[in-house]
Amino acid sequence: MKKIRFIANPHSGANRKRNLPELIEANLDHDEFEHELCFTEYAGHAIKLAAEGVEAGCYMVVACGGDGSVNEIASQLIGTRTVLGILPCGSGNGFAMHLGIGRDIAKAIRFLNNGKVITLDTGTMNSRPFVNLAGVGFDAVVARRLHRKKVRGILGYLFSTLLEVSRYKMQSFEIQIDGKKLKRNCLLVEVANAPVYGYGFSIVPHAKPNDSQLEILIANKAPILRYLLESWRFLNRSFHKSPLVECYSGREITITPSAPTAVHVDGEGYKLTGSAQFNIRPQSLLVMCPKVYAENLHLSSREIVSL
Repeated sequence: MKKIRFIANPHSGANRKRNLPELIEANLDHDEFEHELCFTEYAGHAIKLAAEGVEAGCYMVVACGGDGSVNEIASQLIGTRTVLGILPCGSGNGFAMHLGIGRDIAKAIRFLNNGKVITLDTGTMNSRPFVNLAGVGFDAVVARRLHRKKVRGILGYLFSTLLEVSRYKMQSFEIQIDGKKLKRNCLLVEVANAPVYGYGFSIVPHAKPNDSQLEILIANKAPILRYLLESWRFLNRSFHKSPLVECYSGREITITPSAPTAVHVDGEGYKLTGSAQFNIRPQSLLVMCPKVYAENLHLSSREIVSL
């Protein structure tokens, strides 16, 4: 039988994982899979557990958490034959939402039984892997602030965003995309492998994680009120059409801020004092997803090639 290792952070979306063992027992196909459930005990433990899963020859390692957990576990599966599975046990679950997994954990477990394995691109930021989104500026500052707060979830995210709105100062960035240099005063620069923030907010809706390139969205300098008035675009997948932004595609991107700021990688914020260099790793990660998503992604890729 195929071996699956589930890795769960008991402190991330804890209320949703209290009955995780029972959900796995009730919904996993035990005729096809043998499984183990591991709970992390300290920061970074998921990375070690995922690496051990690969070493043990697991067919699949399943991230039971949010985008941060997905990032840590995926980092150890890139370039291997071990498949990434996802149970949306976190708060935002941006990557799971993009893959069509949704928020129903029991249903997500059943997708592991009858889904389809696809090969997706991943990115790096200064050699740190990401599977979904990375960026420099406002959203990274919010992510870094949120990481230090006890209140998480959508309320914590909105509170941290509104708090930062009143104090954030836009700054200039030098942006190099495949050798082409730009200088912009920005709210943020987003580098996308896939399109969705947590909670279903789509910031770069045209990003596709299997086209061997990264999408770059530059949110140019404007009064914060203008951006608040444009926020509805996150919900109808049209933010890239806002007159406040410009979009590019590339494989090698370097962003150099004029002063220290923050960078985020799959929603986890870090201090940035120098440049952030982003690269694409084409077709580097095996991911289990619903069959409908796999079919739609295949059709989308064919359309890109035909153009």
